[in-house]
Formats: sequence, C-alpha cells, structure tokens
Amino acid sequence: MPRPDSDKALGSLVGLAVCEALAGSNPASVSENAPLIPGLWGDGTSMALSLVESLLEIGGVDQRDQMVRYTSWLRYGYLSSTETCDFIDETVKQAILRFERTWNPLDESQAQGDACLARVAPVVMYFTDSRETMLDACVNSTATTHSSRQSLDACRLLAAMIFEALHSTDKSLVLRPQLPDLSPEIADLCSDAPRPAESGAAASLQAAMSAFRDSDSFAAGSIQCFPHGPRALAAYGQLAGAWYGRNQIPQVWRQSLARSNMLKQMGNQLIKI
Repeated sequence: MPRPDSDKALGSLVGLAVCEALAGSNPASVSENAPLIPGLWGDGTSMALSLVESLLEIGGVDQRDQMVRYTSWLRYGYLSSTETCDFIDETVKQAILRFERTWNPLDESQAQGDACLARVAPVVMYFTDSRETMLDACVNSTATTHSSRQSLDACRLLAAMIFEALHSTDKSLVLRPQLPDLSPEIADLCSDAPRPAESGAAASLQAAMSAFRDSDSFAAGSIQCFPHGPRALAAYGQLAGAWYGRNQIPQVWRQSLARSNMLKQMGNQLIKI
C-alpha cells in the first residue's frame, strides 16, 4: 500500500496536540479565528510523543521501552508541553507505578478507561504500510496501561479509522472500517443508529465519531466535540487531522501551540521512516 500524503499523516499528530490544547482553553474564547490560550497540550500528547520516540529508536513496539519513557514523563515531565507532568490519568499513573515495582510492562488488571485513545496515531503512522501489523501493534501498545476489551477495541477501531482516513476519500468508509471481532458495544458505534455508549472509551470515541461525521472542517468538528471533554477531543483530533491534513487545521491554532517546533520535528521523523 502506498504511503499516505505527509500532510495528512502529520495532521493526525498535530490534530491531537491542537485538540488537547483546545480542551484546556477557556470555553468563552474558543474560536477558529483565535489562538489557543495557554496553548498547552495534555498528557495524551506527551505519551504519544514518548511512543513516537520509542517506535523510532527501537524500530517497532517494545512495551518495556514505552513504559520507561512514560515513567520519565511522569517523574521528570519528559516531552510535556510545560516540562513537568501537570496532570496524569489515574489508570495510567497506577500502570506506571506498577511498572516501577515489578518491571512488568503489561497491564494484567483489565483496566478500563479512555486515556489510551490519545496515543493511537503514532502506531498508525509508523505501521502505515500494513494494516494488519498496525492493528496488532496498536493492541500491544495499548495493553501497557489498558487491557480491558472495551479499551483495546476502542483503540483498534480508532486506529482502523485513522488508517482509512489516511488512504481513503470516502468519509463513510472511514467511519465503517472492516474490523472483525469487536466487542458489541464498540461494534455498535459503526451502526446506522448507535446506542448511547456506556464505557468511558466507547463514549469518548462515539462523541469523536459524531463530530467527525457531522462537520465539514477540522475546526467545526473540534468545536462540536469540545463539550465532550479531552479524551473525545484527542480521538477526534487524530482522526480529523488524518482526514483533513495539517494545513487544514487553523493556522492560528497551530501557531499558538507550545513547543510546536518539537512536535513538528518528531512528526516529520515518524513520517519519513
């Protein structure tokens, strides 16, 4: 399969950071014509960048190496927008503390949650030549912190949609990727009339999919998704960024991001492998 357009691939990573920065903005000031203040991305982007670095340096998925880098982010603010770990999801925190105690990189507690949705794009970008390999890598990467079926399948579905967005020109195909063996709740998200999701991962992904389906620009979908919180926005940003491309993300949003040069540099390294 041909490699995707570099603008679209980079859009998936930049879209994540922009939407996390949007989630931290004052709701009264959110506009596609106004900068993001303070323009700080969140914990999901920090972990995604840690994953980018691991994929590049190891040459694939290495769960222990990923957890070492997540630990550096927690303890030292590595690859964060503020150079400190200002916020961490409790499930992720417990996974890192477990790793520090046991050196076991795998979550064996069947932890649920939606924080894992924020670090899907790097795996799709790295393994864009093979959909099957990419989906397996997504599961292995997610399972370091979230191993419940709902969380794993939500990340698989998001990965499949991002992959389709990078290669397709039909939005309906993006929202209904061929993906067997999904749990009923996650599979229902692709139906004509999905039921309200119950698990955190499914609810956040459902909000992201609705915003993507019902909007015609990156900014419009972002603003529609805004009330649903940072995890829904993170999922939307990766998906919509892959669909519209980096250049269709409002320039004023991109330019107001903290450490934007580092983000662009790491993204470029990932798409040039």
